[in-house]
Amino acid sequence: MTETMRAMKDVDLRKVDKAALRDRSTVRIDPEAPTEERIRAWIEQLGNPYVYLDGGVVVKLSFADRGESIEERINSLYLAGA
Repeated sequence: MTETMRAMKDVDLRKVDKAALRDRSTVRIDPEAPTEERIRAWIEQLGNPYVYLDGGVVVKLSFADRGESIEERINSLYLAGA
C-alpha cells in the first residue's frame, strides 16, 4: 500500500472536513469498461475511496485483513454488475 493510500485509510473521522468529501452519488462508472478502469474511475472521482459521503452521511470503509486489496474490495462491493 502506498503512503498516499495509507494516509487516506487512516483519516480520523472526528477530524475530517465534511465539506472536502465527495458524495458517492456523483460517481459515474462506465459499466462496459474493464474492471481496472472502473476501479480507477471510482477512486479518481471520490478522491478518497476510504472516506466519502453517501447521501450527506460520512462513510468510512475498513476491511478485515483477508489478503484482498482495496481495489478488489471496491470491485466486489460497488462495481460488480455496475
